[in-house]
Amino acid sequence: MMTFTLEDLLAKTPDEFKPLVAEYGPALVKMTADEFAAWIKLLIDGKTPAAWAAIMAKLDGGAAVVDTWQSLDTAWAKENDANKARIELQKAAAMAVLKILLGIVLAAVGL
Repeated sequence: MMTFTLEDLLAKTPDEFKPLVAEYGPALVKMTADEFAAWIKLLIDGKTPAAWAAIMAKLDGGAAVVDTWQSLDTAWAKENDANKARIELQKAAAMAVLKILLGIVLAAVGL
């Protein structure tokens, strides 16, 4: 099994990404090969929040951050659902007004 250290990871990282690797690299180094492969799959599948949660879970204190993210995500999802319902109501009201205006215009031109 191949292992690597944070220093190995930083040595292979372009300079502009080194601060990011320095911050999150310890989590990558703590991952097993299977965990790392699963993490890469999450990224490939576009499951970025789950990938970040996997990284944060490996960092000291990261589990608390993940819990906070998940509670905020749940709250935002509820708000988005409420906003969607309000927008649908607004669309329906606008469509009703437009249909009435269309009827008035058609009556005015004799159709």
